[in-house]
Amino acid sequence: MELSAPLIVGGGPAGSAAAIQLARGGCRPTLIERQPGPIDKVCGDFLSAEAITIITALGVDLAALDPAPIRALRLVHGGGEAETRLPFPAMAVSRRMLDEALLTRAAAEGAVVHRGHAVRRVEVDGLRVDAGALGTFKPPAVFLATGKHDLRGLARPGRTGGPIGLKNYFVLAPAQHAALAGHVELVMFPGGYAGLQPVEAGRATLCLIVSARRWEQVGQRWESLLDALTARSPHLAGRLAGAMPLLERPLAVAGLPYGYLHPPTAPTGLYRLGDQASVIPSLTGDGVSIALASGALAAETWLKAGDAALYHRRLYDRLRGQMRLAVLIHRAALGSAQPLLLVAGRAAPALMRLAATRTRLRQEMITIGAI
Repeated sequence: MELSAPLIVGGGPAGSAAAIQLARGGCRPTLIERQPGPIDKVCGDFLSAEAITIITALGVDLAALDPAPIRALRLVHGGGEAETRLPFPAMAVSRRMLDEALLTRAAAEGAVVHRGHAVRRVEVDGLRVDAGALGTFKPPAVFLATGKHDLRGLARPGRTGGPIGLKNYFVLAPAQHAALAGHVELVMFPGGYAGLQPVEAGRATLCLIVSARRWEQVGQRWESLLDALTARSPHLAGRLAGAMPLLERPLAVAGLPYGYLHPPTAPTGLYRLGDQASVIPSLTGDGVSIALASGALAAETWLKAGDAALYHRRLYDRLRGQMRLAVLIHRAALGSAQPLLLVAGRAAPALMRLAATRTRLRQEMITIGAI
């Protein structure tokens, strides 16, 4: 099937943002999402000020999703804590809710959305997309927005040996829920760190980043890892005392290529969006805003007759400084420098605010195109 507008593979924030922008630009993109309905995803569910700005500009009413406001960062290591107010407004809402709202908006703007279909293969030469039962498409461009999941033959480098991401939702005991309100907590432990924060509907999300070695040490079992963490962290033990997990089994993804940034070149017509283009460490909380901005930037570039190489050059130039700092902080939070991070956070809370500010999306990535 010949298409006159780009075909988007993936209906997360990056794919939906691209679809909305393309539709607003006067074309009718086709978007293929492999899941038939909303699902939870391995993500911290944090929305920075930049993400909030872009989502609102895309036409989604965040207030209708009942987000939890986030005002402060609490850093935890062993029995010590450091806290500071965030230098920007933030909130938290589950990816299940956010992705559905964005995808619904894309369809309302005029995108053709196919749900419950998996793209089997993308042939870069000639741009042919095998979408199984939907048939074979020949679009003028392919926007690859499959998130953390690679298509066969189009895998990103750096997956081997990367950390593991795990996640579950909890209903905390009332006193713990009240103590967590308004905070995102970063709990460091040997071989990894955990992010804990409230989300909509009175729930909390716990997202763990753990090295492959540490994961092996606990027998690759979620329960064993939590037992080990709560034994070392009185703070986390208190938070999870009496908590009820909401997912029967945790969500998991292996081999996260943190620090990956697609080089400033690309095959003709192939635009990588979101985690397919840039994988920033989770502790920055900027993954969603980068995904949204990359989708909008790809759409703007294509609508203005730019090519994939131009898009990737622009993305690379605007993200490399932010990525470099984020990777340094991630490595420190994952390794032996954890105690030093806590000492620095206690002595100078302004350093935590500065790190949060410097790992944010640059302003020109927020005000692109129609946004």
